[in-house]
Amino acid sequence: MRKFPIFFVIDVSESMVGETLSQLETGMRTITADLMSDPYALETAFLSVIAFAGRPRTLSAMTELTEFVPPHLPVGGGTGLGAALTHLMDEIDRNVTPSSSEQKGDWKPLVFLMTDGVPTDNPEQAVARWKRDYATRASLVAISIGGGADRRVLDALADEVLEFDDTAEGSFRKFIGWIT
Repeated sequence: MRKFPIFFVIDVSESMVGETLSQLETGMRTITADLMSDPYALETAFLSVIAFAGRPRTLSAMTELTEFVPPHLPVGGGTGLGAALTHLMDEIDRNVTPSSSEQKGDWKPLVFLMTDGVPTDNPEQAVARWKRDYATRASLVAISIGGGADRRVLDALADEVLEFDDTAEGSFRKFIGWIT
């Protein structure tokens, strides 16, 4: 069966504590619920959640949509974006079946990278590897939460960087609705 892999790569650094992290958890539940109402997504979508602060960690391995339970997002120190990208690329290699002459592989993965800060590690090697080996194999949507993310790095990763810095009541819910 061909999968449509969706990866959430979420910054869980201390600057994301509180309402922002809570809204991200709610957003994952909303996206999951919206996907559950789509018959095509029910048959093909698989989701994974990678959280990163100082170190990245897979909170939810690649899971079929009907079995997916959005995890609680922990808090950590630092914003290891380079390490998170490396972890993501390793997860893509492990979980996404490429097409070959014998079989049709999985659909092109969709990655939602959400961060609010400046990397505390040096992401240059990971960004170069992404651009060289993964940029054409996956679609990456970079989202700057609160407008404080390092745009130089995000612009290098994604063709389009979305900025979410609206603090109005209900705006995050509308933003998540737009994503789905």
